[in-house]
Amino acid sequence: MNVLILEMGGSHIECIYTFVHLLKLQEHDVHLACNKKLVPLFPEKERLSGLLTLSDKFTSISQLTAITSVCNYMRKKKIDTLVINTTEITIVRNLSFFIPNKINCTAIAHNAKKLEKSVTFTKILSKKIRKFYVLSDNLLKNIHPDPVFKLAVFYPIYFPRPKKRNIIKPASEFWVTVAGEAEHIRRDYKPLLNEIQRGNISSSIRFIFLGKYNLDNIVEAGWKETAWWKKHIVYFDRHVDYDTFHNYIMQSDILLPLIKLQNDELYTNSRISGSFNLGLGYKKPFLLPDHCNTNSDLQPYSIYYSTMKQLMDRIEEFKCSALIKEKIQQSYKEGPFNNVDKMALPVCSFIAKKS
Repeated sequence: MNVLILEMGGSHIECIYTFVHLLKLQEHDVHLACNKKLVPLFPEKERLSGLLTLSDKFTSISQLTAITSVCNYMRKKKIDTLVINTTEITIVRNLSFFIPNKINCTAIAHNAKKLEKSVTFTKILSKKIRKFYVLSDNLLKNIHPDPVFKLAVFYPIYFPRPKKRNIIKPASEFWVTVAGEAEHIRRDYKPLLNEIQRGNISSSIRFIFLGKYNLDNIVEAGWKETAWWKKHIVYFDRHVDYDTFHNYIMQSDILLPLIKLQNDELYTNSRISGSFNLGLGYKKPFLLPDHCNTNSDLQPYSIYYSTMKQLMDRIEEFKCSALIKEKIQQSYKEGPFNNVDKMALPVCSFIAKKS
């Protein structure tokens, strides 16, 4: 195959890492067309047969320019296969009218529920795109897709090895990492900080807020100058580059997606958290609210809590229990995420299949 991976929404770079890796393992030619801001975040450009850089934002006029550029690139480079990385955006809907019929298309539905009754998906996109990936077996079990679509599961859990950074984790410290930059409305930042400031945790525990956070909206006056904040909190007020981000993840003891305690249907039946990919890719344990225990993908690697106080208790228990740590790592060794390279053949076969 001569494949073009297309990202016009400026996000989900983690999926591109895995697509490129698996397609190259099967010796396919891989091209990438993506927003300009994503180019510095892709460290394996030498694996690409070509790169088309697109704008970060699209006006009505620049949409047409970008669509024309993509179609011209496919014709010039003799692309026969298109993989759309983010589908739920207006420009991809508009692009679909111009994709040549001979192009074999596959796309990711990040919101799996869109495959059920979305008019855009079932009536417009389906004319050119009928093969879709959803991002977990758990999501696939919880949707009833329109019969027009062929579906498969894709786990974006390959991450290019980062360059070493001067980030040294003291042997005495225990790192709980909240990765990514999800909005406050989607995460329990304030309840977590309220519980930390009560001081009922070991001095060795550090909470790493790994992303550019505007915590001013939720942090009370004076908190950042307190002893408990300086002892337990690491956060960034700037963009975290790829190598720094992944050096922290590699050294983290456990990941805290910080999904809201009340049942959040978005992360139960519709989407996944990007933290899930990171944890599965790096074989890390998860701390999750009780309502997430229906997610069969994550059950063998997760510790659950129902309150913020219980979360602190679970962290203390895990920190001190070699048995729990060994059990989770054994589950990774025996489970489906042990070797990402094994996904290469099924993933590439689905992409190659004619719809």
